[in-house]
Amino acid sequence: MTTRQQIFLPPPPPPQTITAHRRQTSPPPPPPPRSGGDAGSRRRARKGKKGGFGVLVLSILAFAAVAAGLAWGIDALFSRAAGGSGATPTDPGNQKPPERQAQAPSPGGKPAPGDDANQTVPVAGPVIPEDTDIPEGQRVYVAKDGKLEPRRAADVEKFGYFVIDLGDEAVPFIFSQTDGAPNRYRQTFLDIANDRTDERGQPMTPGRHNYVELFGIPPSLSVLAGRFREDEQRKCYAKIDVDFFRKTRLSVTYEGKRSVKDEIDEVQAELERAKKKTGKTVDQLAKTNEYALLVRKHKNVSGKMAMVTEVQKRLQCEGLLESYTPGVITHSTVKAIRDFEHKHMIFGYGILTGDTRAGFGRTPLQNNFATLRRVLEARVTWSMGIIEDGSVNGKKDLPDTWKDRDGKEQKIRNLVDEYTTLLMKEMGVETPEKAREFFLAIEPGRFASLRVAFAGPPLPEYYRSDMDFSVVIDRGDVYYDAPLDATGKQRFQPVSRRPSNTLYLEYEGQKIPLVRYGTTIGGWRREFKDGKEYLAYKGSDVGAHVWKDIYAAPVWIPPASTPPSSLLKSERVDGKWITRVNTEEMGPSYASAYGLVAAIHIRNRDANGRSIWQDNGIRSHGSVDYMSIQRSFSHGCHRLHNHLAIRLFSFILHHRDHERLGQTKMRYQKRFTVKQRDYSVTIDTRGYQFSLARAIPVMVEPGRILGKLQEPFRGYLPVPGHTYDPDDPNLQEKPDTDAPPDPADRAGGGAAPEPAETNDEPDLPALPPPPKPR
Repeated sequence: MTTRQQIFLPPPPPPQTITAHRRQTSPPPPPPPRSGGDAGSRRRARKGKKGGFGVLVLSILAFAAVAAGLAWGIDALFSRAAGGSGATPTDPGNQKPPERQAQAPSPGGKPAPGDDANQTVPVAGPVIPEDTDIPEGQRVYVAKDGKLEPRRAADVEKFGYFVIDLGDEAVPFIFSQTDGAPNRYRQTFLDIANDRTDERGQPMTPGRHNYVELFGIPPSLSVLAGRFREDEQRKCYAKIDVDFFRKTRLSVTYEGKRSVKDEIDEVQAELERAKKKTGKTVDQLAKTNEYALLVRKHKNVSGKMAMVTEVQKRLQCEGLLESYTPGVITHSTVKAIRDFEHKHMIFGYGILTGDTRAGFGRTPLQNNFATLRRVLEARVTWSMGIIEDGSVNGKKDLPDTWKDRDGKEQKIRNLVDEYTTLLMKEMGVETPEKAREFFLAIEPGRFASLRVAFAGPPLPEYYRSDMDFSVVIDRGDVYYDAPLDATGKQRFQPVSRRPSNTLYLEYEGQKIPLVRYGTTIGGWRREFKDGKEYLAYKGSDVGAHVWKDIYAAPVWIPPASTPPSSLLKSERVDGKWITRVNTEEMGPSYASAYGLVAAIHIRNRDANGRSIWQDNGIRSHGSVDYMSIQRSFSHGCHRLHNHLAIRLFSFILHHRDHERLGQTKMRYQKRFTVKQRDYSVTIDTRGYQFSLARAIPVMVEPGRILGKLQEPFRGYLPVPGHTYDPDDPNLQEKPDTDAPPDPADRAGGGAAPEPAETNDEPDLPALPPPPKPR
């Protein structure tokens, strides 16, 4: 069995070095390069002049000997720190790379006895300095007070620094690999993050970018540095009025062919007629009962016109919109707005309101700075294997304190924010202005293999290489009633308690909540049967389950109940629209129905408490369909935003012994026909599999059942607008509620032990396809 300690991480620190409540000395900086003497020696040498030439000579000789001895001691210290025998820190030819099994205590530990905690490190300027004496693979930059100093990795690790991989080739744990178990999607992840290719492997031409941070793949620092440099060259930003968006509360939606310009032309014409009829000015008309509403409407539409025009100017300046007619919201403008949302990780839908409007109210520098913080936050969680983000603090149903081994109460820290903020401060990028100076001063290509170390407070004492986790999924408010009435009108079904996924740690007899994410449960969805579409309730299993197998870049196998038309997508290629199989939805892809990572729910106890091992097709998985997560509905699976799913399952693999089974093989081919045209798809992998040594218990709570029905409806309902036979056997008025559900019709599809034979297709009607590279 391959454990995570054997591959990437140092062994767990001894308990006494990570006790959070004890006063601990921050790790001292690694020793500076050897020198021929110190300031005190020089001062004492100068004083020797008062005693004559002989005294001066004797003083120089004496202190030279002392300095030589001191230099020898520092050399020995470096040799021990690097694991060598007598090699100096500036002699890379005699030093062996450190072995992973022999790494020193993890970050947060105390310095070794006898090390001088008051030593200082000479630092360089705000750019990344070069040091040809340290091989690139062994080089780490210590960040302190906005400056970076190159050091050997072995020395940095010995002194207990946190090391963050900021290089262009960094990936989260789920996309790690070994020589014997390569991870197929790893290179795709890196190519997308570095704007080398799109997900289908097509090279990125100049001016095209992958804006998929919203879907789980943040840009590399090299790509982000390019954004800072590009924005610096765009003089058109000086003409953008961001204050307009900070002050306005107007909202604009896309209404097909009718534009804001058409609306304002109509209102303007009506207002001109009123002025001509009454002989009054606009201000005077505003005070009349007859025309006051018209004047307010004109003011409102004029504001919308100004908003749309400012948005179009901004989008064109940012390189997202080629041409436009002021005030006319066309499909290209809406697409550019969505690209803006995806670029800046705004959970929007191409509508000028809420967070999207706020995004236009930030300067390009402010948006780039926000992206920088998110990227560094992701790298901190990937490198340090932490997850606590403050999402459990202040919740009425969750404790936000825990007791250490000495019985002292400790606050559950927001480690993600704490360490990200500290890293940014030490790197000197804690403000937008400083971040701009940092990126403009660095030459392109310097981020290729950048690793940065910084000193920080120790991790909580409960951190171990193998931690005892458990999960509680609360289904929140649940409606089994149909969402539509007999006329096809949407029913009002308010909810106040949303579904949630909470990860707990079992430690010293305590159940400590670490993180809570919003998730989804089952609901009413469309289903294909006997050549027709129906509405069916897709439920989520309730009760005890376990997570045993985790798949990176998993695939989704469409079951027979999937409408064939939903397996296709249309896109514009070389100026022509084509229709093809939506292979991205099946995966492996960030846009897969299972996202970038999935854990299989195994039911291990029946209603009588007896041990079983049953896969009903339910998964906890990532998703690009963030609207469904906000609405809390799926086909029964528990969806998470891709970036949070990556964080959750990478954290679990960091701190849970597991076996790396690698890329699993399968043979799957599907042929289907839509509008008299034949299509086919072939899939040869289920994804990259990790199997936990000890399964994690998962309890799915029933939630609060609202509405008239207290049990799931097991029949079919007609889809509004569709035509059915009067005696359609699938439209029973009173379905057999006592019959057990068919696993093939459940949210996860087939109940066979094959983990990928599942059904969690995206919501219907489907959201727009994932963004294509520009």
